[in-house]
Amino acid sequence: MTRPAFNASLEVRQQYLSLVFQKIPGEADWTLIDQGRVFTPSAEAEMNQYRRIGDRTTFQVPGSITTNVEMELYVENDIEELARALGVRMGAGWTGSEVVELDPEFIADYKVVNYDGITTTSNVVFTEYVNRFRPQRLSLALEAEGDVRVATISGVAESYYIMPEATAP
Repeated sequence: MTRPAFNASLEVRQQYLSLVFQKIPGEADWTLIDQGRVFTPSAEAEMNQYRRIGDRTTFQVPGSITTNVEMELYVENDIEELARALGVRMGAGWTGSEVVELDPEFIADYKVVNYDGITTTSNVVFTEYVNRFRPQRLSLALEAEGDVRVATISGVAESYYIMPEATAP
């Protein structure tokens, strides 16, 4: 049997550039998350199992979908993006009386725009959307050997989907 041919020659290229944006309900525009380190949405269908009495075989049927999101933000000298991700908005500046803490009732939308390169002339390949994210866990690790602090926020969202950009046939 002969080996199938590849559809195209293999090319070495740079990784996609991905930019994460946040929008809080009521805002008109998306805000770029500059200090984002990792953004990981995942969707998983619940599996319902059915089996007959005396039968070793299990029949599995997918049920409702759960969307989990974990994001990591650099927190060095600027806590503004961490505060925004947790629902605290800075006005003209910090007064020193604000409290930045986990609020599981806070809701935000996120989108990740993925480009085919890193230059300003790069084209959008696809966009990912995370709708109605609610944070459920916050951790801010402090390492003895680390030179920068990273906040991890994880929670659930109502939906996650990907929309490819339109291309000419």
